[in-house]
Amino acid sequence: MRLRIVTPDKVVFDGQVDAVGAMGSEGAFTALPGHVPFLTDLNPGLLWFRNSDGVKDLAVSGGFAEVLPNKTSILADSAEYLEEIDLVRAEKALKRAEERLRMAKAEARLAENGQAPDISRATLSMTRASTRIKLATRRIRH
Repeated sequence: MRLRIVTPDKVVFDGQVDAVGAMGSEGAFTALPGHVPFLTDLNPGLLWFRNSDGVKDLAVSGGFAEVLPNKTSILADSAEYLEEIDLVRAEKALKRAEERLRMAKAEARLAENGQAPDISRATLSMTRASTRIKLATRRIRH
C-alpha cells in the first residue's frame, strides 16, 4: 500500500510499504494492505513502517492518520527518523520548553483571566522534545 507522511515543512516519506503502525488516540494500530478505513488522532511517540528496505522508525509529535485499504496518509505536526535525532539538541530544547512553560504559568497566575497563550505552545514543545529524547535514548540502548 502507499504511505505518505507529511509535516507542515516537508514530505517525509512517500512510497510503497507492507505495513505501518503508530499510537492513535484509541491505542496502537498497525495498518496492512486492505485495511478497513479509519481516521485517528496520532499521539506523540513512535511511528514505524516496513518496506523493501526494512523497518523505519520515526518520532512524531502528534497529528492525524487516515487509513484506507490501499493508502495511509499521516499528517504529522513533526516527524523525524530516529537516526536523525540529535539528542543533545533535543535535551536543550526540552530545557528551553520547561523554562517557557514555567514563565507562562507564572504569567497566567498574574493575568486576570488566569490563562496565558504561551502555555499550550510550551507544552507542545515539551512534548515534542521529550518524545524525541525518549525514542532516541531507546534507539541508543538497542
